[in-house]
Amino acid sequence: MTRNLIHSTFASLAIALLGLASLSAASFDAPKKALEETVLELIEVLHADNNEHDYNEKRDQIIEILNKSFSFDIIIQRALGRNWNKLDEKQKNQVTLLVTDLVLRTYTRELKNGPKPKLKFGKATALTESESKIEIASKVVLKDSEINLSYRLANIKDRGWQVYDVLVEGISMVSNYRKQFDEHFQKKSAADLIDLLKNKLEEAQR
Repeated sequence: MTRNLIHSTFASLAIALLGLASLSAASFDAPKKALEETVLELIEVLHADNNEHDYNEKRDQIIEILNKSFSFDIIIQRALGRNWNKLDEKQKNQVTLLVTDLVLRTYTRELKNGPKPKLKFGKATALTESESKIEIASKVVLKDSEINLSYRLANIKDRGWQVYDVLVEGISMVSNYRKQFDEHFQKKSAADLIDLLKNKLEEAQR
């Protein structure tokens, strides 16, 4: 094989790989756009008025909006990890509802406080070779600060692209919760966890 032929072969391969990369990036446009629309819609709802009891009054609407792009049941199961099987069906439902409310209160409080935040979304990048999982980086620009949020999504059967983890300044919400749950179950039970979550939710409502 001559040198010119070798160069030609590598050039063709490089062009083909670039073409595949472009196709991959384009294939992530839809989940990125859907996520952006979900978060923007949430912000519009949160800033529709200045009612301090906004979350309580708009809880169902907030959950309906976020369910378009977020799978909270999967987020919570991943956060509990091996501890998920220590709960019976009733406890699983209770924990899912309680943790969902706690997470949403924290998440929406950050987006609601002060002036309406500005969002900047970056490109979606594949996390796996099969491209079944992606990460979408974003920045939430507040009045005096900037928060880096990265959303990790999986292409879930019968659901499409859904968020299964959120990284705040590089720290995984799922990993952070899992550590706390692991520590809890070393000494305490599922019933104790439900009581703890209820107390935390009561505190958050004050």
